[in-house]
Amino acid sequence: MNSFSNLCRPLSPEFLTPKDMPVRIGLVVLATDMVLEIEWRDLFAGLPIEVLVARIACAAEVTPEALLTMAQQIGQCASLILPDVPLDAMAYGCTSGSLVIGENKVHELLQQGNSLQVTSNPFSAIKAALVHIKAQNLVVLSPYLASVNQPFYQALTDAGYTIKGWGSLDLTLDREIGSMNSEHLPVLIDQLLGGLESMPDAVFISCTNFKALAKLDELEQRYGCYFMSSNQVMAWHVLHQLNISLPQTNAGRLLNTV
Repeated sequence: MNSFSNLCRPLSPEFLTPKDMPVRIGLVVLATDMVLEIEWRDLFAGLPIEVLVARIACAAEVTPEALLTMAQQIGQCASLILPDVPLDAMAYGCTSGSLVIGENKVHELLQQGNSLQVTSNPFSAIKAALVHIKAQNLVVLSPYLASVNQPFYQALTDAGYTIKGWGSLDLTLDREIGSMNSEHLPVLIDQLLGGLESMPDAVFISCTNFKALAKLDELEQRYGCYFMSSNQVMAWHVLHQLNISLPQTNAGRLLNTV
């Protein structure tokens, strides 16, 4: 029988050069989120973009008090994503959470392990996207309760936007939001836009757990205005800051304007 020392042959590895490295995006996802990770993986499939996920503990109910508790964990969660490997960007996937905690605070927490990396969250992303397309008049579809919707409405109006309509589903549990039938989304939009005298510049579908990405093109073709979702705008915001263009997508016009 041959010994290990006789069988073992030293070999030389070859490493990727920096230009051949994929774009690496760290993503902090709520433990209760059923949609964000799946929609991002579908969006980036076949591209030299790697999404590396860490799940953050959160309460089942979506309330301002529950959302605020995540501030204590975001930095730690982000630091566990490839701690010894530089990432190109880091994102925190909670629209209402980024508003309640504060987008600047979320930015600081995401940069704990790397102060140079690009960061994003859905609240910062939607504001950047609206500036990018020069939108002024908005309609919002939200799954949340009034206690979560009201601060979001106020933040958008304080930023200078005119809200022409707001649809609320008044759901309290994240599992209910993630379990909604996306085929029903056009019905909700039709009810929301049906009474308006004119179309808004954009419709924003809030919440990373709201399955909407696959319907955005269809809705844009039907109504003519921009349709955006939390997961779409956050993906766009990361790519926009990294100056990366996607091939033609079927996930809304915004992603074709990076």
